[in-house]
Amino acid sequence: METETNMIECKQSETKMESEAQTKAKKNGKATSQENNEIIFGVRALMTSPLPACEKLDKMFGSGGEAIVHHMYLESGQNLFDNMIKCNPGKSLEELLKALIEVQPRRGWGVVLIEFIHRNPPKVNIAVKDPPVKTVKGSQKYLIGSFWAGVFSRFFNRQLACKNFGYDAEKDEFTCTITT
Repeated sequence: METETNMIECKQSETKMESEAQTKAKKNGKATSQENNEIIFGVRALMTSPLPACEKLDKMFGSGGEAIVHHMYLESGQNLFDNMIKCNPGKSLEELLKALIEVQPRRGWGVVLIEFIHRNPPKVNIAVKDPPVKTVKGSQKYLIGSFWAGVFSRFFNRQLACKNFGYDAEKDEFTCTITT
């Protein structure tokens, strides 16, 4: 099943030409169709707000909605990071991870801070300041947690899960742990 978050295209060879076309068009005072696209090392990421869909899934399926969102966003994180790796064979996993973290605020997902607790077995604490998800109830918590579990599953080359969800309204910070 393909969703908008999974529809990612590798545009490695086209990215440089598009960038040059955008620069030229901006100098001439013209906008391009590529101007609003978010390209991360040659991989296009489509943006939508999944919060209303989570609310609907929770109403329709209860805890089953949580399982649906978890699997969709776990796969989304895995696929995005796989495509970044594929399109950038000369980049290290750390460089790709850094780029993905840096782009999150522009994509509307807040400022992501990661803390590697252990590398073997993997354990990573995630904190997101100004997140779109401001609850640990229902399927919404899996939007952030499962996405990063998917990314770090590829980063560490082993299946990981998201646990220990928290939201501090005073700090406006969502937290979770990615581990085995």
